[in-house]
Amino acid sequence: MKAASKVAITALSSIFLLGSSVNLKVEAAPSQPSSNITLQTAAAKPAAISKGEKLVNEEKEKINKLLKKNPNDSYILYVNKELKKEKDSLPAGNISFSEFTFMGSPRSQSFDTYEAYIKRASALKEAVPQQSADFPEGYRLSKADIISVFTPKDSAAIRAEAKKLGKQVYSKKLNVIKSDHIALSYTKGEDFINILSFHWDEKDLEEYKKKKEKEYLYTSAIEMEKKDPNHEGSNYLSWRDGGKSFQIVTNKDNPLTKEDLIKLAKTTVKK
Repeated sequence: MKAASKVAITALSSIFLLGSSVNLKVEAAPSQPSSNITLQTAAAKPAAISKGEKLVNEEKEKINKLLKKNPNDSYILYVNKELKKEKDSLPAGNISFSEFTFMGSPRSQSFDTYEAYIKRASALKEAVPQQSADFPEGYRLSKADIISVFTPKDSAAIRAEAKKLGKQVYSKKLNVIKSDHIALSYTKGEDFINILSFHWDEKDLEEYKKKKEKEYLYTSAIEMEKKDPNHEGSNYLSWRDGGKSFQIVTNKDNPLTKEDLIKLAKTTVKK
């Protein structure tokens, strides 16, 4: 082969090789940065459930299964403060942000009829307000409320139990035998009678015990207004019975006298 031909072939081959190289570079898809790939992968996967949320959900599921069998039971769910520091462990709407959450039969129960109220109140192991046979005529029960007792002493005991068992999430069935507060509201036109019972705070209990039981203390609306001009003006009869404090409250212009309220008080406590 002539030298000129060899040179031409060599030059042409170089052009083809160069052209192929250029075409490959143009047609090849641009590579993505590794950071973009990582972000896309993370976005495609749902956020992993945290340890705290998993523990809480499991405990709630266990309680709900028990409540299906006995819907009138009450449970307390405790979540350790340290666990709640974990990011996203307790999302809003899933669980109370306090340490304790009540599940099942609510801590606060309302009743529209006296029959429904007294049935629940009779199950409590304490003295409770009742509608006596000689209750003033014409009054109708408008509402009754029972709020179950849950004291700092109770919460401390549950924390101690959870700590002893080494649990950050802990639940327990509540044996509701005492109330924190009970209120019966009766109305008759513009007049009302409210019958209340409540427990004293533990810090005030010793001082409260010094008071005599069934010693009636009456304060009229006029006396209350003298002590506090901003007071709405209601009549109060207070006494202690069965280790609890009771109170009857009436509106300022109610025709029931102090003597009427004391007579009512003597038959308004069911033990």
